[in-house]
Amino acid sequence: MNKDAIIDLEIFQEEIEIYNAKLRLLNWLYDEIKIQTKLSKQLLNEKGQKLPLNV
Repeated sequence: MNKDAIIDLEIFQEEIEIYNAKLRLLNWLYDEIKIQTKLSKQLLNEKGQKLPLNV
């Protein structure tokens, strides 16, 4: 493998890790919304929409 291909692979792996972290965060938020009361669901939804998912 040449140097550029290795760098591209490392960047791709980092992007996959970021995507997986975002997915875990969204899954956690979804689970929290499911188990909270109606009042808390609205608050969690508002807070969740403000999360910086485009890191």
